[in-house]
Amino acid sequence: MDDKVDDVEELTDEEKEEKQHAEFVRMADQSLDRFRDTHSEPQQQFIVDAYVATGEILTGEAYGIDPVEAAVVETAFSQHLDRNVLRQHGLNLQTYFEHVDEADYPALRRAAAKGEWHVFQRHAQAIAAARKDGSAYSD
Repeated sequence: MDDKVDDVEELTDEEKEEKQHAEFVRMADQSLDRFRDTHSEPQQQFIVDAYVATGEILTGEAYGIDPVEAAVVETAFSQHLDRNVLRQHGLNLQTYFEHVDEADYPALRRAAAKGEWHVFQRHAQAIAAARKDGSAYSD
């Protein structure tokens, strides 16, 4: 057991962050697999449509979704967006959303739900270019 403690203490901040992210991804994947296994396609579509419209994942017994699982999935999605899309353009979640029109949120939530990260990639690239040349807007 002491070896494991020593190993954790030897991790850099970046390695600790990576390990934490990997654990969120694993837990989110389990939650999404359980969601697909326990909900019919129409039920899944209803819940995704509600998320796209409101930004909230329907939770509770009536929807068969545990609030903690929903929070894990949201965190994993946010981390993925931040780590694997935005950072490579010099952005983070805060700077990205400074330049996103709220009217675009539903389309972005739909892209996230579908795993269409290329949508965010193109959007982040355009925002980064606009920030660089001074033509970016923010709310």
